[in-house]
Amino acid sequence: MNSDYKSIIVNKNDTITKVMETINKAGSGIALVTDEKERLIGIATDGDIRRSFLSDHDSGDAIGLVMNSSPVVAHENRDRLEMVSMLSEKYKEIPLIDDRGRVVGLLTLKDKEISLDIKSRTICVLGLGYVGLPLSLVLADKGFKVIGYDIDQARLDQINEGIVPFHEQGLESFFHRNLGGQFSITSDLGDVDSDIYIITVGTPIDDNTKVPIIEYIEHAADSIATKIKSNDLVILRSTVTVGTSRNVVLNRLEKFSGLKAGGDFSLAYAPERTIEGNAINEIQELPQIIGGFDQKSTLLADRLFREVTSTIVDVGSLEGAEMVKILNNTFRDVKFAYANEMALICRELGLDAVKLIQAANLDYKRDEIPMPSPGVGGACLTKDPYILINSCKDIDVPTEIIRYSRTINELIPRRIVDDIMQEIKTLNKKIDSLRIFLIGFAFKGDPETSDIRGSTTIDVLNLFRDKGIQDDSFYGYDPVALNSDLRSLGVKPASLEEGFEDADIVLIMNNHKSYKNMDIFSLLDLARDDCVFMDGWYTFDPKDIVTVNSIRYVGVGCRIQT
Repeated sequence: MNSDYKSIIVNKNDTITKVMETINKAGSGIALVTDEKERLIGIATDGDIRRSFLSDHDSGDAIGLVMNSSPVVAHENRDRLEMVSMLSEKYKEIPLIDDRGRVVGLLTLKDKEISLDIKSRTICVLGLGYVGLPLSLVLADKGFKVIGYDIDQARLDQINEGIVPFHEQGLESFFHRNLGGQFSITSDLGDVDSDIYIITVGTPIDDNTKVPIIEYIEHAADSIATKIKSNDLVILRSTVTVGTSRNVVLNRLEKFSGLKAGGDFSLAYAPERTIEGNAINEIQELPQIIGGFDQKSTLLADRLFREVTSTIVDVGSLEGAEMVKILNNTFRDVKFAYANEMALICRELGLDAVKLIQAANLDYKRDEIPMPSPGVGGACLTKDPYILINSCKDIDVPTEIIRYSRTINELIPRRIVDDIMQEIKTLNKKIDSLRIFLIGFAFKGDPETSDIRGSTTIDVLNLFRDKGIQDDSFYGYDPVALNSDLRSLGVKPASLEEGFEDADIVLIMNNHKSYKNMDIFSLLDLARDDCVFMDGWYTFDPKDIVTVNSIRYVGVGCRIQT
């Protein structure tokens, strides 16, 4: 992308002589002719000017009289990459215009060279977690040489031993197909010789301030700065406060490398928007959002991700792309908060929220209301709204809906525990002898994942402890999450039968599909009399549950049934 395109923009009323001087000074061989509103109306080349003299035009005539008024152009948000492929000896330069027809860049043969060699570039992905590892393996599977970097030695040891470090549908086949071939790993960035760096490290939220912690991104940027060279591309993929790409990553890259963004290296933001459990498919299917520091950065990121997915959306800036990610996740949090608040309201009115929402949704496509849940969990939805709030801290706009949605979703686990403990009190059961069985520790069950980060089950577990219940009371089951993760939480792993046996409290905390196949009546027969049963996802009809062994039912969207 010619970053000096503004130097060759002329007005249609400029003389041929003036345009010749502009072309000669720029050494471009072309001038971009605009009208009074700065819209492109034509181009003028050396050849156009020579031919004008053969047609008896004078050097003092306006360039608008001799220009090519029907030039080939590319639209910045539509067909840029296609236009790059058209660059040739016939079309050495192609103007890039916005939706108003104004010039925003100039594609040249150099851009074609940059674009076409993308597959020959080595990619280094920093962070091999739930975002970085699937992306690394998909890129490797597409033919790129990919080096995965991580500071977690235990995770690297697992990978080196041929062990997939977490559950992700379809990941294992990609893993074994590419490990040791197109995909390799390292804990030392000094060993890496790469042309493209993709940052996928985490951005957790401080529990007290609710401000995102960006030290992992800072460390990644500083590490890249020691390696980056001319014509390299850096892509930030982590979820961040709007402005982080420019104010943190770009500044640190420039400061510690001595290079300049745009002129020396390229920088883009391309958010990850996949859902855990279906990441492999969605990386290849979802439209990829891109925001570049400049047009060259955008072009390179476009070219890279077009090898992965068919639809690329250029939102025009680093900040715009950063905003898209937090727009998506915050909307989902707000949507779930609405459902959960309606569940609380229905419960107090003696109504069954789930059945009413099902009725409201039936063949009514314009308003698809989610089902209520035991809160909202996961590493993204629990923090990304706070990242959006943090993005607004210096501007005078309200964020009350976002804040209140978080409050509602964080309230639900507390309400569940309070309801259960009230029932335990009514039953005169002793706290120090309770046996509690928690089903579902991954933050979600469908699509299934082993990820327990941000799980509402952990919230419930800690709230029970706050009530004075000791660790030896807790038993747990999850069809996907690791037993070692359960043990790390102070929970004894158990089978379904072992967990239900003599249980005083049973909670279904996520929505794994396998739960529907449980012989729930036989299992409940194993529990103690007056067992309190909380079905957070309405897996079974409450009216059926309370017929078994005097079961006390607790629901998110309905009152305890007796």
